Order: sequence, then structure tokens, then C-alpha cells
Amino acid sequence: MQIEGRKGAGGMRIGQWVLVAGLVVAAGIGGYLLRGNTGNPAAPEAAGSVRSGAQGSPGGFAGQGRGQGFRSAGRNVTIAVQTSTSKAGTLVAQRQTAGTVQPVTQSQVAAQATGIVTKILVNVGDTVKAGQPVIQLDDSQLRIAVQNAQLALQNARINLTTQTNATADATEKLRQQLQAAQTTLVNAQNSYRSAQRVYKLGGLSQNDLNSAKAALNTAQANVSAAQSALAQNQRAGSESLAGLRVAISQAQNQLQTAQLNLANATLKAPFAGQISAINVTVGEAVGSSSQPFTLVSPQRQVRFSVPPADAASISPGQTLNFDTGAQDFQVKVDQRPAAPVNQSVSLTARILGDRLPQAGTVGTLTYPVKLAQGTLVPIATLQNDGTRSYVFTVEDGKAKAQTVTVLAQAGSQAAVSGLGANLEIIVSPPPGLLDGSSVTKADLTAPGQNGRNYQQGQGQNGNGQGQYRRRQGQGSGQSQQNGAGSSGNPGQPANPTPPGTSQTQPRGPQSPSPQGGGQP
Repeated sequence: MQIEGRKGAGGMRIGQWVLVAGLVVAAGIGGYLLRGNTGNPAAPEAAGSVRSGAQGSPGGFAGQGRGQGFRSAGRNVTIAVQTSTSKAGTLVAQRQTAGTVQPVTQSQVAAQATGIVTKILVNVGDTVKAGQPVIQLDDSQLRIAVQNAQLALQNARINLTTQTNATADATEKLRQQLQAAQTTLVNAQNSYRSAQRVYKLGGLSQNDLNSAKAALNTAQANVSAAQSALAQNQRAGSESLAGLRVAISQAQNQLQTAQLNLANATLKAPFAGQISAINVTVGEAVGSSSQPFTLVSPQRQVRFSVPPADAASISPGQTLNFDTGAQDFQVKVDQRPAAPVNQSVSLTARILGDRLPQAGTVGTLTYPVKLAQGTLVPIATLQNDGTRSYVFTVEDGKAKAQTVTVLAQAGSQAAVSGLGANLEIIVSPPPGLLDGSSVTKADLTAPGQNGRNYQQGQGQNGNGQGQYRRRQGQGSGQSQQNGAGSSGNPGQPANPTPPGTSQTQPRGPQSPSPQGGGQP
């Protein structure tokens, strides 16, 4: 038994030694392979393996550990990067607000006459023309009033005609009398002159001369009386005729009033549109303050409200999009922003085209808002190390870190200051990219090229570089950041603005960085 125990113990020792030998051989082979992968940084596959750590966990920032990984790999490595071009312009965000379709004109038509409803000539929903009868009131008494007014006018005209004829006859008679008096006066003047000549010759006595003189005086008095009578008759005739003409005008006004009252007994559409409500029934009394029916115009508009800060970006004549869910409509703003009420500014926009939604339809209206004026860059180019925001530009094949101030963000773009226009900037810088690193533009379309390798390497960030740093003897503190997504501040989460969102927020210098490179 002791001999068998010794044999068993000896067999276990042999097995352990065989296992150790196998581990040593495996470690040697693994070290050889690893050294072969990292020994030639300029090789395409080596560059691809370095780029395989380009992205940390989703939303992460580039950390210092990754930057040291690139430094350990050697400064002669050329890193494939994606680039974009900065542009000067205005950053515009698309905002959305709720809008309600309304008729351009809606009128609760008031009655202009009092009476009993005898007929309702249309139905709710009917389309009517301007001036088309809608409701008929009892007009029997109004018709009698019109007839009486017509008779009164006729009587006034007869009176004027009669007085005009009478005045003309009297005037003619007085004119004849005046002509006779004037003829008598001429004869008396001739007789008196003849009497004077005869008297001087001694052929006429003084009494005869005095008689001729008296006849002349009488003729002169008769002419003056005839002239006065004619003038008085003319004045009286003019005054009388003027009064009669006034009476005619009054009668005409009374007739027009009666006719207007009769016309108002028929309630008509003030404009072309659609009957949306009828508020009376046959036999019901209608007063001057009542509103028998409601009329809406066929044109449609969208009423919406925006914050006061956005109102300045909206101007009359601007074309916007209105989405009801079932259809999209083009609308044109038709008023200037008014004073805000309850922290909102109410506006209207006329719906264009022949297709019109029903009144009361609710939809979403999209409008642009100008956020900032500056240099426009993709948000994916922005980096932040906790103290500043910066981007990498490409100059002569080298990456150059340039500090910027983020003015605003919208969708996938940001407006910044401190950066010129028409510069080539790096999008989503690989982790570990340094100020002065050699870079080349990635070809994302050709299969097997660096850009493709870079994309395929995303998400594999932690493992390869961590093993490489551990093999270099760097502490576990840095290797723990592999895939953590930090940018100088370990554990700080990224908060990029989601592309395509309509909500935008102006950002300051401490803007959260998108996924990207390490400290410059």
C-alpha cells in the first residue's frame, strides 16, 4: 500500500510539471505573437489595431490612458481620421409648436330689423354667396310703410308742381301790368314835353300844363308799384318752392328708410362662406341684438403661439410647414408678432393651396429660429477636457488642437467662436489623438482601407490597448479607464445633442464633449 501511494504521488508530480511546461510554452507563443503585432507600428494591420480602440463605451470621453497608449505605440504612427470643413454662418434650429386650423373670418351675423321668423332658407353646412338670403322675417307691415312713404313723396311732388305753376302764372300777369305801366309812363312823358313846348309859345294855359305834369307823376307811380309787385311775387314764389322741395327730400328719405327696413327683414350673408350655425326657428321673434346665424369664410388659417424669444425669428410672408398627421400643408405668416400674453406670442398663418383642412384640425407647425452667428462645425468635432472646449484641425498632415467657445448647438451642428471658416477639422477624433499627431484622411468607402478598419475597430477599445499597457508595465489605474469614456475627468458622462431633434439649448464653454480624442 505504501508503495502504491508513493507511485500515485509521483504520478501527480509528473502531471504538474507537464502542465507547467505547457503553460510556459503557451506563454512563449503568445508573447511571440503579441510582439509581432506591436513591433511594426507603420504596418497597416498595426495601425488598424491601434485604431481598434478608437471609441470608448457609448457616450464616453477620451481619457489620458488612451493617449498614453498612442504614445507608447510610437509617434511615427499615422492615424486615419474623418474630417469636415468649418463654415461661417448662422446656426438655425427647427422648433415645433401646436397649431389649430381656424376660418380666416368667422361672423355671428346680427339682425338689423325686428320681426317674426317666417322662413329659414338654408341649412347648416350650406355654402352661400355674398348677399344671398338666409332667414326671412315677417315684412307685411314694412311693405305698407314703404307704400305710405311712396304716396307721401308723390304728394310732395304734386304740391311742388302746383305751386310752381301758380307762381309762374302770377309772375306773367305782373309782368304784363308792369309793361302797361311802362307804356303809360312813356306816353305821359311825351305829353308833358309837348305841353311844355306849347306852353312856352303861349298856346297852353298853366292848368293844362299842370294836368300833364300830374298825369306823368301818376304813370311813374304805377310803374314803381308794378315793379314792386313783380319782385315780391318772385321772392314769395322762390321761398314757397324751396319749402316744397325740402318736403320732397324728406319724403324721399322716409321712403328710403322704409325700403331699408323692408330689405333688412331678409337676413343675408355679408360675405361668401359656409353656414356653421342657425340659432333661430320659424315663429321665433328676432330682435336687433340677436344673432340668428353664424357664417365662416372658406379660407383657412393656422393659429399658433411661440415663446417671446422665438417671435423675433418669425416675420410676415414667411412660409412654414404645418403637419396634421395625415397631410402636410404650406402656410404663410400673415401678421407681425404682437405683445406677449401669458409668456407667449399669438400668430396666424394663411394656408396655401386648394387643399384645406377642416376647421378645428390640430397639427404641428415647424418654424426656424436663429440661435447664433459664428463658425458652424459638426458636434462630433467638439472635445472637452473639463477646463475648455476645443477641436482638432488638420494642418500639413498634423492634428492641431484649437480652443473654441461653443455658442449654441442644434441637431448635429454647433456654432462656435475662436475658429476660422474653411478649415479642415477632425470628426470624432480617435482616442489618444494628440496635438501634433500625424493624421491621414480615412477612406470610408474602399473596403479594407484604414477608415474601414477604424470603423470596425470601434467598440473594441478596452481590450487590446489595456493588454498593451499592462505589457508595458503601466498601472491598473490607467487600464481601468479602457472603454470608460472620460476626457480628463474619469467617469464624466457625455451628453451630445441627439441629431435631428427639434429641441436645442445654447451651450457655454463647458459644453459636454461628444465621443472623441484624448487631451492634447
